[in-house]
Amino acid sequence: MNRLLGITVVAISLVDLVLPTCLHAEAAAPLRIMLTNDDGYDAPGVKAVYESLVANGHDVTLVAPLENQSSSGMRVTTQGSLDYQEESTGVWSVDGSPADAVLVGLLHIMKDEAPDIVISGANFGPNLGYAYSSGTLGAATMAMYVGLPAIAISVGVDPAEHGAKPIAFPSTFKAFQGAAEFASRLVENLHEARMDNASLLPDHTILNVNYPPADPEGISGVRVTQATWDSGVRIAYEESGQAGQLDIRLHLLETGADDSDDADWQWFARGYVTISVLDADSDAGESLRDDISRRLATIGQQ
Repeated sequence: MNRLLGITVVAISLVDLVLPTCLHAEAAAPLRIMLTNDDGYDAPGVKAVYESLVANGHDVTLVAPLENQSSSGMRVTTQGSLDYQEESTGVWSVDGSPADAVLVGLLHIMKDEAPDIVISGANFGPNLGYAYSSGTLGAATMAMYVGLPAIAISVGVDPAEHGAKPIAFPSTFKAFQGAAEFASRLVENLHEARMDNASLLPDHTILNVNYPPADPEGISGVRVTQATWDSGVRIAYEESGQAGQLDIRLHLLETGADDSDDADWQWFARGYVTISVLDADSDAGESLRDDISRRLATIGQQ
């Protein structure tokens, strides 16, 4: 029934991880998980993750936008009302942004029993670097601000497959299953590694996972990497031939040598699953505050 509801980066060392091929024989107790995304509640990526988590015995509630809300960042609806609906048992759609979906899920649908973790994705397309405009990462960030550990998962695309038939980017669609299984293994590892009833991740922390558009056999490995301002993509604007209109072009940068950079986009381009650790600390620090204070020393004298 349809109803109305009124209403940052830790630098860490580069680490080699083993990509497991199976779960431990004795799995830890099931987790309560809220799943979301920015591609829509019925997108193939989030469906694959949902099925994988449920198959591993977890209690999963999916709360995601009604329609595709890619590149919406952390936009939140603050006036009027939001339509939301239970599409099937445990699967909810919210006619709003990914951040709206997270807030509705955490503060309304699951308000009586908070999840152990929020997972956003698997997204269609990578979200490397800081990816501040990403709705997938925006949803995970909103969950972090509410006080829950969060993981964002994205699957890359092969630009050469743009014109593929019958569907564009077939490798991405094929990789959703591998990404979903990786997400389940990641959750299991975090679950088994935590002490007692501690949180699955340190406070105010997000894991930003990017999975290449490849079969599991084609994955080079897993790297815990550093997120940087550079995502490996350049945007260019070209005159379209129609007055007042520009065509948008995306250009991928070439990677350097294997030891040239610790950036996530470099390792991702080499076929690695990358995991970057983001946190909520947007404070510039005391030294920069002092510098700004010196520059503004006379502002109160005018």
